[in-house]
Amino acid sequence: MHKPRPRPSRVLAAHWVLVTSLPAAALAGESGEAATVATVQFNAQFLKRSDGSMVDVSRFANGNPVSPGDYPVDIYLNGAWIARETVRFRPQDTGVAPCMDGAVIARLNLDEQALPSTSRNAIARAIRGQCTQPSAISEDIGWSFNLNDLRLDLSIAQALLRRTPRGSVSPELLDDGVPSATVAYNLNTFHTTGHGAGTFTYLGLDAGLNIGPWHLRQRSSMSWQSVGKDSYNYQNIATYVQRDISAWRSQLTLGDAYTDGAVFDSFSVRGANLASDDRMLPDSSRGYAPLVRGVARSNARVTVTQNGNKLYETTVAPGPFEIRDLYATGYGGNLLVTVTEADGSQSSFTVPYASVVQLLRPGITRYSAAAGEYRTGSSIRNRREKLVQGTVQHGFNNLVTGYAGLVLSEGYQAGLLGAAFNLPVGAFALDATHARAMIPGFEDSSGQSVRISYSKFVPTTSTNMTIAAYRYATRGFWTMRDAFAARSSGGNARAVDRQRSQIQLTLNQGLGDRWGSLYLTGTSAEYLNRRGTALMFQVGYSNAANLLGLPMTYNIAASRQRELLTARFSTQVFASLTVPLGKGSHAPMLSFSGTHNSGSESSQQMRLSGTALEDNAVTYGLNVDRMPHATTGGGNVQYRTPYTTVSASVSGGSRYTQYSGGLQGALVAHAGGVTLANYLGDTIGIVEAKGASGARVANAPGVRIDAFGYAIVPYLQPYNMNTIELNPKGLPLDVSLDATSVQVAPRANAAVKITFAALTGRSAIVSATLPNGKPLPFGATVSDDKQADIGVVGQSGIIFARGIEQAGQLQVTWGTDNSQRCTIAYELPPRDKNATTYAQVRAVCQPQPDTEAKA
Repeated sequence: MHKPRPRPSRVLAAHWVLVTSLPAAALAGESGEAATVATVQFNAQFLKRSDGSMVDVSRFANGNPVSPGDYPVDIYLNGAWIARETVRFRPQDTGVAPCMDGAVIARLNLDEQALPSTSRNAIARAIRGQCTQPSAISEDIGWSFNLNDLRLDLSIAQALLRRTPRGSVSPELLDDGVPSATVAYNLNTFHTTGHGAGTFTYLGLDAGLNIGPWHLRQRSSMSWQSVGKDSYNYQNIATYVQRDISAWRSQLTLGDAYTDGAVFDSFSVRGANLASDDRMLPDSSRGYAPLVRGVARSNARVTVTQNGNKLYETTVAPGPFEIRDLYATGYGGNLLVTVTEADGSQSSFTVPYASVVQLLRPGITRYSAAAGEYRTGSSIRNRREKLVQGTVQHGFNNLVTGYAGLVLSEGYQAGLLGAAFNLPVGAFALDATHARAMIPGFEDSSGQSVRISYSKFVPTTSTNMTIAAYRYATRGFWTMRDAFAARSSGGNARAVDRQRSQIQLTLNQGLGDRWGSLYLTGTSAEYLNRRGTALMFQVGYSNAANLLGLPMTYNIAASRQRELLTARFSTQVFASLTVPLGKGSHAPMLSFSGTHNSGSESSQQMRLSGTALEDNAVTYGLNVDRMPHATTGGGNVQYRTPYTTVSASVSGGSRYTQYSGGLQGALVAHAGGVTLANYLGDTIGIVEAKGASGARVANAPGVRIDAFGYAIVPYLQPYNMNTIELNPKGLPLDVSLDATSVQVAPRANAAVKITFAALTGRSAIVSATLPNGKPLPFGATVSDDKQADIGVVGQSGIIFARGIEQAGQLQVTWGTDNSQRCTIAYELPPRDKNATTYAQVRAVCQPQPDTEAKA
């Protein structure tokens, strides 16, 4: 009676243990070079075959059993991915070791001044193309190689590396992208009956062309409406050419652009704009965070915490130390720095940390320069104002950031000078602007404006307060926007509203984990040409609780507003409650809300919304609204396909009906053809995976490889490492990927190409025996007609063979003698694209012609 054959999953498990677990055990806990791993002696009694012979595992005795050759590998330095390169592994005394060529050396960020002359000579040899092993450069460079993941880990002591901020991306890794053309579209048509009946259609277009480092963008919209008389309108929103200038950490824009608004108010200009781009900074250098300085008496551990949360920890050498690469944490909160010496003793000190938008890190400079024509959204303009604007900000130290700006035009000039301060009592920004305006029909006027901003977080009470900002202007002061509007008013300059003062207040108060949070916002504004004060404030409370075991959220808010023209106050109260109808991932959400205003009018709303299908491809909503004089109801649905998003809505009441439909998506033209997408964003990835149709991009919901082998990944982060992963689930059984994860660092607005090689070939489970009916020896090596290793023999003589031809021969070897080899001739059944199991073959392994197989 034959023993039952194991399931394929057990065969694969046996293969995995033999090939990967044993060398991993040999290298466990090692950070040094593989050649330095002590020889491992395996107890062959645990791997004895049924005939009493032993499985040959000698190749596992000296670390990782890598065959010499070239391997495309992901290189990690101290746990962080740095590059994908083809690395050559060459034999050495006790195995193989990777060659450190010039391409790999360039990625390591080695501080050559910290290396001895012998190490520098080894680096020079590597750059010249000679195979240089890690130990030749320094004994402090360790390595390990995971053959299954094609991952090469390098471990290098921090003392041998140049100091770079966390999150830095090497300039060599930045990708300019490939030539491409894109069109993103948003089409919506809306039809209503009843009062104001008609059809309204809108089409928004965002087109782009990438050639080398230059990026052309054109945004426009078209609208049609049939209400009484048909009408059509076209608007050119923006057209510009842009490229980055890495050496200056800047973006150059020719055409339509917006200024950044960091110093002066933001506006649109048509001309040339050169401005620094903070996205080119490492993650840990963006936003404001203070520089931490201290002194250590020994090799010490430095820990930085904020409100009990650990932000940073590192080891420093004896003497003064600096920490420049803290990540920004929003509104701030003082930092507690703890220094733990080698003998266990501790000391600590506090670094003030509060932030306003004008604050920069010490040593960071931000600038902008624009020259061109001022643009407004108005389609009627009598004057084409030409102007030049320049701004600069610089972080001098932890306490002070200075900033200044200048605007020059024919009818308006202004200069601004200010400073921002990080103090224990909070963060302040104070600036003053002097402006001179020439308005037709007015005498030339000049005046000043003062602005102050304040921000403070109080951790003991969880209070975050921002007064942003108080502004006061003298009667002769004109902002640039107001001055240009007055100059284009045709003699009606007095109708331009000019603000005298403004106060904005935002307060957020946490009440603890159980009691929710409270917020207050308010604004007050006075105008030079109008009496009275425009006032608006809102107070609100939100919290969460459990209702029958389901999480419930509720909000209550009240607002009060005083209109400037009528001087009347109006009050509105709003309340809402939201609860899920179930605990599943697609459980719909039911919400109730109500509004009551000072006119004694009330309205109530009920909403049901949810998602369906994989990746939440379908979103839907139903609503019923009760208003003082009518009750209405409706619904909406949106379906996101891999190629476009389709939406529709319908609603109705006693006096009207409405329905609409929409399409949103994009087309990307590249060297491989035209690929459809849902969304783009400024920076995209073009994934090429020929033969992998249907594979999902794991970190881009709804994105799949199309029938032509391409997919578009939207919203990549420029100047950052982006990980693109393919999920092979759903691929045909005969298709595999050489890698399922790739990292790229695109430049802004680039379309980078990301290639995954799909390996096609038949896969099968081969059940083979020797001529005497006994199973093949466990652990025997299996190779194909091209002498390429394709696996090993598992339990009961079963082989999982991947990437083989439709028919051919497999060579099985379990020793050095010719008698310890045999050949399997096979022919697979016809290919079935819809198959859900691997092809299975039964065969006899025939001995070599001049020998007899021995059991």
